[in-house]
This record gives sequence, structure tokens and C-alpha cells, in this order.
Amino acid sequence: MKYSLSLCIFVVTLIFSGCAPKTQITLLPEDDGKVGVISIADNKKETHTIDKAYTSLNISEKGDIEKKAEIEKDVLSKYSEVLNTLPKKGQSHLFYFPNDSAELNEEQILELRNFTLLIKNNDIIEIICIGHSDSLGDKEYNKILSLKRAQSVANVLTRNSVDKSIIKLEYYGDANPLVKTEGNKSSPKNRRVEIILK
Repeated sequence: MKYSLSLCIFVVTLIFSGCAPKTQITLLPEDDGKVGVISIADNKKETHTIDKAYTSLNISEKGDIEKKAEIEKDVLSKYSEVLNTLPKKGQSHLFYFPNDSAELNEEQILELRNFTLLIKNNDIIEIICIGHSDSLGDKEYNKILSLKRAQSVANVLTRNSVDKSIIKLEYYGDANPLVKTEGNKSSPKNRRVEIILK
């Protein structure tokens, strides 16, 4: 399973020996296995930090904090209901463009038509078309070109019965390259539109 909100779980539970509320924070890994850091100060102003997946901080009503290592399968089982309510991570697809062009070729148009079946057969509530360019040429021109690329992809989707109201356009020119290039150089991988389905 993939979760976009994968940093931590906050859970309020009852300790049955006195029914005192307790908060538990459990750190989860990202899809790529990376783990963030959570630091919390207790009632004595001492900092408690967790930076390993499936480690928890249990916080009592009085503000005392206890650190505990959890077992992955136990966390996934115990909080499956909570985890299942988190939005799934968006699916991402890339379409590349020729130099100085916002035109899709016939093969890409066919691929996008097939792509609409994926959209229609799943509970997709948002489609983000993100346009990019390489760093060759004028920055302002590249930004406009990246918008035109995003619009080209969105136009094919709407012509194939995808609801226009769920499509959002973003465009960044050469600001977010896939391949870093020095100076005013071209890279085919940077001339792209990324489609994210949510």
C-alpha cells in the first residue's frame, strides 16, 4: 500500500487501569523507505526524538513521554482502519516533447486515449498536468511553453470524455529539471508533462 501522509500516526487511546487518555505518535516510512524525524518536549522540557520507522512516542495526560520500538506488522494491523482512510499516493506518468514544441505525436495521443480508461475505471478525483521545459532559451518563453505542453495533454484528456473540472494545470518552465544541465543546454528528459492522478 502507498500513502501520501506516511510520516506518522497520531492515536488517542485509553489506558484501562485508570482510563487516563494517552496519545501515541508512530513514525512511518515513506514509499522509498526514507524516514523523517519527530521531536517532542515533555512536561519537564526534555526533548524526545524518534527517527526510525515504526518507533512510537507514548504521551501521557500529564505530559510524560515514553519511547517504544514497534513491530511493523503490528502497527499495520493495529492501525489498518486509520491507514486505509489515508489518501493513496498519486500515480505519476510522463510524456516527453520535442525541442521547442508543445505538440504530442500520434503514439502519445493514442497512449493518452488508453490512459483515459484508467481514469474512468478508478476513483480519480483530481488530475494534475505539470508542464516543464529544458533550460535552452529564454526563461519566460520556456515557462509559456511548459504551460502549452500541459494544455496539450489536458486537451487530449477532455476530448476523450475526462471531466474538465478535475483537471488542474501547473507549469514551471525550466525550474524543476529531471536532468541537471549547465547553462543554456537542452535535455530531452526535461521537456515533459507529468500527469499525477489522485
